[in-house]
Amino acid sequence: MMEENFRPVPWEINPIPTIFMDFKTGQGIFDNGQPFRSRISPGRKNPTLTDKLDSVRYEAPQSLNKVRIMFTGKVPATDRNTRHWLIVETPGWSADRGHWLGTPPTGRFSHQASGLEVEVRVAQEWFGNTSLSPRQARDAWMYLDAVLTWTFGPSLPANMRTSLMLSPAATGTNLWAAAMPKGLNPEPVTSDIAEELHATSGQHHLDHLVSGMNGTEHEDVKPLIDTRLVESIPHFTYIDGRFMYASLCRELGTGPGYRRNQAGAFDLLESNPYARARYRVRFTVPDDWHHVGIFGMQHDNPNDGWYYPNRPGAQGETWADAAELFVARRAGWQVTPLEAVEFSEVMEQARKRFHGDDPFARRGTTKARPLDLWAEKLIKARENVANDPEVDERLKKPVGAALRAILIQSIGNFASRGRGNTAVVYDPKDIPPQYADTVEQKGKAWIYKIPQQLNSRQKAFYRPEFAAQIWGRGRAKVLSTKTGGQQAGALALPGESIIGINGDAIYTTAPPPHWAIPINQGGYEDGKAGRLRLQGHLDGPLKPPMTRSDRDKLRIKSQNADMQTVPVETVDQAAFPLEFSPIVDDPASYQEGD
Repeated sequence: MMEENFRPVPWEINPIPTIFMDFKTGQGIFDNGQPFRSRISPGRKNPTLTDKLDSVRYEAPQSLNKVRIMFTGKVPATDRNTRHWLIVETPGWSADRGHWLGTPPTGRFSHQASGLEVEVRVAQEWFGNTSLSPRQARDAWMYLDAVLTWTFGPSLPANMRTSLMLSPAATGTNLWAAAMPKGLNPEPVTSDIAEELHATSGQHHLDHLVSGMNGTEHEDVKPLIDTRLVESIPHFTYIDGRFMYASLCRELGTGPGYRRNQAGAFDLLESNPYARARYRVRFTVPDDWHHVGIFGMQHDNPNDGWYYPNRPGAQGETWADAAELFVARRAGWQVTPLEAVEFSEVMEQARKRFHGDDPFARRGTTKARPLDLWAEKLIKARENVANDPEVDERLKKPVGAALRAILIQSIGNFASRGRGNTAVVYDPKDIPPQYADTVEQKGKAWIYKIPQQLNSRQKAFYRPEFAAQIWGRGRAKVLSTKTGGQQAGALALPGESIIGINGDAIYTTAPPPHWAIPINQGGYEDGKAGRLRLQGHLDGPLKPPMTRSDRDKLRIKSQNADMQTVPVETVDQAAFPLEFSPIVDDPASYQEGD
């Protein structure tokens, strides 16, 4: 009987000609170094979106059928309930292929006469908050491609001419498929477990524990800093993980997933607390608890996200990774397993061998390592950038940001079943009847949703069990880990000092702990991927940050303070303000632009 193949097949990519363009002025540069300048409509100081699209059509070689614009500079915000710069009339161009209006946005335009397709994206999607001119963005892009091609080179298909795809997520998952060890054929989870993962698996731990306008509204979450009692804080210390999520990819479990009832879940937890498994548990917060919550709970309205109960005596029932149970039990929480899903930790070896007196060669088993090599190569790529003596230091920050984006977005993409696109028309007769129930009118524009369906090849990249395990490990590690033999993480800090948690970041009023300070500055942090390390610090007295926005301002200020940052650390200094906040693209939330 022929073995079913679950192994994803990487795409052989040809580069898409790209123009790096300042959003405001329309000036920029092609990826081949040719300068670009957008035409400007009479009576206007700066070009419109139509001006930019038309100029690309005139300037691009006639042989091309697809071009990408990568906007740099001050691109308008895409907040909900604001005018969206992509929902605007563009005479001669159609948007029937659909846009993505979330953050970061993607525009997809087709020229009605020539058929030229122009994909519009923003440099921030790759390079975070790094301020870049078009030329700098182009240089960072070319360097990123060179680094990834060099690092993954032996694994890449022979005809691949670039490692970079349309998005960081697509780039990362394609590199995973290319770097997968020979013989690895990871079986996916069953459809019922996949659906359960989507319904019950949270992503990153997001908490703001200062009382105020942005505090949680759930009664089981108690602020750790009460602004009615605390007028100032002595410090603002910002700690986050160095390329954290790459360190969480080691020896993940694979499908199909095996269900265990309550008795089986209890036995698994007691016999193998490190099993690749997730549990449905009932928990109770200890009566003397005054710290951050450990287990995530969904709000009654799933659109409101997750909260982390920390009120003494609070009880809840939720699904959690084995790593989170390990942290909670060690912290003295009462945890009762109700059921579990255990993932496979082994796979068949690539080659058949004779074992003992067996008359036939057969495959033995070995540890399943579906993401190990991929993560190791990304770590190596980051190290290559950080330690490259030949490259301009100004390129290290954006390229480091791009590697982080590839890592984090790829992990999220393993749990993606495809995202819909928002099409924009200005004549309702142009709306296909199958999308009529999604139509919204925005001023002169009519917008409708185009759902995306994964084809058979794309389904091989759908691995929600990978994402769920990494997110669970990440939520556990930001709370509790070890560095240099010292207990580290949020739970190693005083509870009353915790301002909040944002994915792999901790914000605290405590002075910098020794476990987060580099060895060369007298601490224990050794520079390895996954370590929680000091990223910023301010001495007080300071006003407590009542909102996440206030907290972000302190984070930026702390990063810019006079810290002892060695040059190689510039690779990690860029930030993605919304990287851990899932953005739902709801066309009904946007207004038509000018």
